[in-house]
Amino acid sequence: MPQLQAADDYYLNQQRLTVTTVAAARKIWKGMDDDFDRSWSTVGPALLETVQLGRTAVARTSMTITADLLTETDQVAPSVGAVNPAAFVIAAPDGRSMGSLLNEAVIQTKMAVVEGQSTGIALATGEQWLTQTLLTVMADTGRGVVSADIASRPALAGFVRVLNPPSCPRCVILAGKWFRWNEGFLRHPRCDCKHVPAGNENWAKAEGFITDPYEYFHSMPTAEQDRVWGRIDARAIRDGADIYRVENIKLRGLATAKGKLRYGTPSRRTVDDIYRTAGTRANAIRMMQDEGFITGPQTRGGNILGAREGFGQLGKGGQAKAATEAVTAARATGVRDPLNRYTMTAAERRLYDANYRLREARATGNFPRSIGANSADKFTRPVPITPKQLATLERDLQNELKKLANAPASVKRLAKLLGLS
Repeated sequence: MPQLQAADDYYLNQQRLTVTTVAAARKIWKGMDDDFDRSWSTVGPALLETVQLGRTAVARTSMTITADLLTETDQVAPSVGAVNPAAFVIAAPDGRSMGSLLNEAVIQTKMAVVEGQSTGIALATGEQWLTQTLLTVMADTGRGVVSADIASRPALAGFVRVLNPPSCPRCVILAGKWFRWNEGFLRHPRCDCKHVPAGNENWAKAEGFITDPYEYFHSMPTAEQDRVWGRIDARAIRDGADIYRVENIKLRGLATAKGKLRYGTPSRRTVDDIYRTAGTRANAIRMMQDEGFITGPQTRGGNILGAREGFGQLGKGGQAKAATEAVTAARATGVRDPLNRYTMTAAERRLYDANYRLREARATGNFPRSIGANSADKFTRPVPITPKQLATLERDLQNELKKLANAPASVKRLAKLLGLS
């Protein structure tokens, strides 16, 4: 796999900033004592200042990575404007105030006490929560800047998820996954996968990056496969099981047969069940085929889900003709109708839906069952909206409007088009 020196240097620097910030935050947390509220009144402000300094450093050092990567990979994609790193530290990555997020550490501590833990253990619980949260916050702050920089370059259609070995099974099955410029990929805490800007989804494969989970899996020694995936799951994949099915079913969880009888929950035989009862390898392979773990040749992307990219937030992936046509047209032309809900980003859709529901409720006096006309409406009786429901809709819209100051430009433009700003 080729090495991207710019990416390696960037991620190493980000990790150093993150480790330094988290270590400083944990040291400040040690100032907490058994009077949680009193000690937090001193610890909280100092902690917030330290975290914001760290986030500011991460945001600033994230400004050049896209340009550096483009230079290193011989891609040309000029930006239409400058990204403002200061805007990414005004609030926490999830939109709330950073102070409010940090205050959750105290809440976690108090909950531990309520559950019967001693003060010392409760404070350790709060520190653990704080550490895990800050690791994610620091990473998300940098990724936000990078994502905005990618979005500001029209020639970049999106980015590719590139593994940063060693990688966990959750990340391996997403190796080489293509994300459009207005999408973000979900991460588990402390995930260090790289997203590399690219003009098209085939770029990473052409450049020699790992885009096939099976390539990564089979490049590992058997002992390492067993350690990372677990002995049974690794054996199943070596025997031909679909790596996507094995990992996704494990993540989603399955009820046991006993649980099904008691609670009525769905269940099926797991890989563990199969190997425990199959007796022979040939029988185990047959049973995995019956249970859908072996779905055909082990191919990148799997044999069940179809296209790797999918329609995501931009439509219903073929379930609705209008959605599919709108998304396909937007992709083909590179231009989307800002008021077409099918081609909206998740953030745009939240604002659009909140405004629609409130407007419809006020206009009709009824509770809106759906966004837009729905064929089911002709067969159902309108339900008058209650004052409490109306207040909830008003609050939902106000919450979305509060996010506008730090929202992407496309969301601000939508607000203007809807007459909300």
